[in-house]
Amino acid sequence: MVVAIVAVVVAVAALIGLGVLIMDRRAAPPVTPAESSAADPGPPPTGLELRDDSATIRLTWTDPSDGLVPFMVAGGRAGQALGVLATVGQGQTSYTVNGLNSRVDYCFTVLAVYGTNEFATSSQVCTSRESGAGQN
Repeated sequence: MVVAIVAVVVAVAALIGLGVLIMDRRAAPPVTPAESSAADPGPPPTGLELRDDSATIRLTWTDPSDGLVPFMVAGGRAGQALGVLATVGQGQTSYTVNGLNSRVDYCFTVLAVYGTNEFATSSQVCTSRESGAGQN
């Protein structure tokens, strides 16, 4: 029970930090590994895939922590800054996004939350609706 409460508190704090991180990420110049002073928090989620069912998108990924960390799902319209859509619990490796415009492309990423300011971000996946391909 205590572990669950701590995980929720960490996830809420992480949501606030991630919002700032995502907003700043697009405006800031890329940081090369030599410039980064932060330690690697842990491995990122891998194998991020999406299934595009028009108004609904199902995201799935692989948990690098064997169920020890929660995740944040970020997404938004292609070409725009991503925002946090949801926080999912430890060991959960899927999330469904509902109510999307079937004519708009969207991009998504998943973050493993290792600590209040320690995230590992998956690769990004995007829909390919405008080209008619269905998914990317």
